Amino acid sequence: MNVNEIEALLVPYLRKIKASGKKLYGILAHGLIPEELIYAAGGFPLRLILAGDKNPSTKGIEYLTSATCSFARATIGHFELKNELYSELDAIIGGNYCNGELCAIELISEYFNIPKLSIVFPSTKNEFALKFMVAELDHFKQDLERFGGIQISDEQLQNAIERYDTERDLIQEIVKIQSERGPFLSGSESLDLMYRHFLYGVDSSIEHLKQVIKELPNKQSLSKGKKILFAGNGVAFGDNIIQLIERQGLIVTKNLTWTGLDYYNSLVGRNGTPLTALARYYINAENSGRMVLSTDYFKNLTRIYEENDLDGVIFYIIKHCSIIPSLISMNLKAHLKSKEIPYLELERDYSLTSEAQLLTRIQAFKEMIE
Repeated sequence: MNVNEIEALLVPYLRKIKASGKKLYGILAHGLIPEELIYAAGGFPLRLILAGDKNPSTKGIEYLTSATCSFARATIGHFELKNELYSELDAIIGGNYCNGELCAIELISEYFNIPKLSIVFPSTKNEFALKFMVAELDHFKQDLERFGGIQISDEQLQNAIERYDTERDLIQEIVKIQSERGPFLSGSESLDLMYRHFLYGVDSSIEHLKQVIKELPNKQSLSKGKKILFAGNGVAFGDNIIQLIERQGLIVTKNLTWTGLDYYNSLVGRNGTPLTALARYYINAENSGRMVLSTDYFKNLTRIYEENDLDGVIFYIIKHCSIIPSLISMNLKAHLKSKEIPYLELERDYSLTSEAQLLTRIQAFKEMIE
């Protein structure tokens, strides 16, 4: 389904949601904003997940320099081009974990007259950071209550957490079936499951995932092709990088980015108060846009690679991404080389990088691992 088809279907859906009295909150992707709090507040979290071609990315340069994350630029470009999908927002939410997002949220709020709510994430993972995160989530909760004119009880928040954990359980079941008996779903098909959540919300996603699980045993296993672990930046809707990889006969069976099924490998549960449980869950989200990496990141990637008998790793970077500095890719490259794991790093700018450039590198990588 292309962007125009999504807009034609989704805009009426979002208008129905607003007509029911729900606030529509835009989130600039990344997987860190606690949707559970928005859901508990009676709101609808919409991921601003559209990628950009030359048009929105170029438009975004009127607000951010060309040396800024192309996803952030493209998102502003969609607002400048009056993309109907983003026209229904009541507010926009952003955080400090990504310079591109931080700048984009400020500019979108200022120039397109959309109220802004903010959340701050710590850059470490110790107990002090956890206490800070709990306090910050409480502030965010209060902001939602003021903006929506409602109160969020602990019971409402726990119910929201359990709803999202139901979705995570279903995703984990699909991942397990894929690993043990599949893969039945290509990387592109798995990505579509995540887009359903990002654009249509958790309730629609749950029903869709249940149907997918019923149908999986009837699908034919994708037995041919070298199996790839995909990591790095998430893949926005309209970015065809996964399709380009699989078009060369490779199969993306593991996607560790925040747009991959494998990202949802744990539950929030009942670990202390609802706010404490949420804080602990999001502060440990290593494959998210925050990318506060510990040695566990490298160990986990290697473990998943070896347990699933994979053939190579492709690490994806959106050009000028502030959350994946060269140090991360250098350390990862050195780690994978020490384990003799084939590795390819792909970097792209929506408005500049041609498919031919990417295809040449993917083809060379395929030849190397065959």
